[in-house]
Amino acid sequence: MSIDTQTWKAFAADHAPDFARTVFLPGLVADPGHLARLIDDGLRTATRQAPGDLRLRAFRPGAFDYRLTKRFVDTLVADEESAVDWLARTADSDEECLAVNDISSWNLDLATEVARLVAELVADGTHELPSGTDVYTFVAHSGWTPFGIHKDSEPSLIFHLGPSPKEVWVWHDNPFDASAITPSPSFGRITFDIEEHLASAERHLLQPGDFLCIPQDTYHVFRNLGPSTFLGLTVYPVRARPLITEALWRAAHPAEPLAAYPAADQVTARARRILTDDDTAGTSLADRVAHEIALGQLRLRTNGYLSRPHQAALPRTAPHPHASLRWAHPGVVTAAPHHGGTTLVARGRTLIVPGPDPTDFTDLEKATASDSLFTLDELTAVLPEGLAPERREEIALSLCGVGAVVAP
Repeated sequence: MSIDTQTWKAFAADHAPDFARTVFLPGLVADPGHLARLIDDGLRTATRQAPGDLRLRAFRPGAFDYRLTKRFVDTLVADEESAVDWLARTADSDEECLAVNDISSWNLDLATEVARLVAELVADGTHELPSGTDVYTFVAHSGWTPFGIHKDSEPSLIFHLGPSPKEVWVWHDNPFDASAITPSPSFGRITFDIEEHLASAERHLLQPGDFLCIPQDTYHVFRNLGPSTFLGLTVYPVRARPLITEALWRAAHPAEPLAAYPAADQVTARARRILTDDDTAGTSLADRVAHEIALGQLRLRTNGYLSRPHQAALPRTAPHPHASLRWAHPGVVTAAPHHGGTTLVARGRTLIVPGPDPTDFTDLEKATASDSLFTLDELTAVLPEGLAPERREEIALSLCGVGAVVAP
């Protein structure tokens, strides 16, 4: 792993999950080039396989640029090309830059590296990340952050990868009066009068491999001193309303969608039917909602609290029967028994194992904690003996297909 594990463990123990203080850790990433290359590979996969799904935004000084964003989406990352070289080839000037969200979903190895980091943030078992984590990258060449001095509603965990250094200024106290601040729906309140305020800020010079934690609602700004990339983590606090609402909708299994423009009483009637449907196949609505919430958490947990891998990043062919394999990370597969069978959750995706009774996958769950290599036949042998041979083989191949099992 390319991270100083002991330093990261100490940071997590002292500051997770609220990250209420600015923390600078020089040299945390021992091999920043390794992480940068994984980002390059993710961008290469995205632009070649599914560019329309890439969550990319391109900026020029002071503005989001739609045309430039489209140009990046339409420009393939070449073989061996780095993100900073792709930026230089595609942009019109050195002051244009780009941000990509969910970058870990485009590269399995990058997701594995980040999942190890995130695992330390929940290692004590007293809290989880029920709304997940966004893994993003910012690629720039020169100039200031395009949206000026700003603050974010969640903490920002920044791993600077270089190759050039980057300056950061952080304001712990609000030095701005109303005349200097412009309200922004995306960034709270921002200002472009940057240089006149620098003297009142805490300055950090990020070299490749350095880490900086910026608390939520803390004003900050970056200045790029040359081509560079950073990897960022946004750890989201719980969003209880959407989590419960989505679980309720899934649990209710509505028979047909509402019309695009229904009358208000139709919506009311649908709500009444959902909430009074208290017994389906022998289970109460409350139990079904709880099961759906638990499934949602298992999807996150089995993929390290990250967005699940994009289909384009997953293996396209089945492994050779005698090829060496390994688990992507501990706990990448877990089982959720329920009335009528078992749901197997593997790296953020669900595989239904029909009943009528739940199937015991304890041996499989324990196996994911091992670092030992194995073959496809050995993986199949760990699956419950009560399943038909063809079903066991199907599940084993599915575990490979969703990225729970990978090549060493």
